[in-house]
Amino acid sequence: MGGEGELSPEVSALLAKLKGKDWKLILATGRDRNYVEGRGDVAGVFDCWVLENGVEVYVPSSNASHVHLIEGWEELRRQALKLPFTGAKKWTFHFPRNRLREVERLVKSLGIQTSFKDNRGILHALPAGVDKGVGVLKALEMLKVEGWIAALGDAMVDLDLFRVADFKAAVGNAEETVKKKADYIAEKPDGEGALEILKKLVEGSLP
Repeated sequence: MGGEGELSPEVSALLAKLKGKDWKLILATGRDRNYVEGRGDVAGVFDCWVLENGVEVYVPSSNASHVHLIEGWEELRRQALKLPFTGAKKWTFHFPRNRLREVERLVKSLGIQTSFKDNRGILHALPAGVDKGVGVLKALEMLKVEGWIAALGDAMVDLDLFRVADFKAAVGNAEETVKKKADYIAEKPDGEGALEILKKLVEGSLP
């Protein structure tokens, strides 16, 4: 599942019930590892973290980490962070959508293959060849599991997650493109929508 807000006690309880049914829980987020490690609400809940939209995949139980970078990426990030409108993550950077042309000029000058993922007006620059979907597949490999994948999302950046999922669910206030790709759309928004979806998964009424 994606999402940036703090987990409510109700959501945490439902996730624990899914784990009790032998589900593997993967947090797929645009945040970096430093941020997630400071989140007490996810400690011990998720089996794997797909971080920075797939760039780093981390398994807390074994401390195993896989980072997907490409040649020249660190130099691109270093130069991009000199621009006044960029923000830093551990391995990547982000910026407002209206600054895309300026970043594209820098990318072109360095010849680095880069993709841009839109999260409600903020673009996240990633090395080519990686996204949330790629990250989730790597997570399954690191966890040594195969099987049916259910994904929960709300923003355009989650479409890559949906690409690899067998069942796709969106909260009620998800972006329209995400809703069009979803197999199930919650009646409620944000955390309440996630709660609705998780309840149905625990009950077995979805999919």
